[in-house]
Amino acid sequence: MPEISSLSRTEVRRLKSAVRKESSAPAAERLLADSVRKGHDKLALHRYLTLHRIDAARCVPYEGYCRQVAGRLPSEALQRVLRHLGWTD
Repeated sequence: MPEISSLSRTEVRRLKSAVRKESSAPAAERLLADSVRKGHDKLALHRYLTLHRIDAARCVPYEGYCRQVAGRLPSEALQRVLRHLGWTD
């Protein structure tokens, strides 16, 4: 995974806006990297799936980590994450 410094709240808001408005893959990847670095497992999984929709090739460095997170989550929690992102009904 690329080494990136921790994001400020202002940077997080700016990047989230870029993901939402422009489907920015670089912004989505920066948010994912920040969540992984901070150990925010469910948020990292959420951001991984968001990045996967935008540019799946950028997800490769994070796959192992996110698979481990998904494997540790109770099935109900994993289903909530997937439903929130529209991956399941």
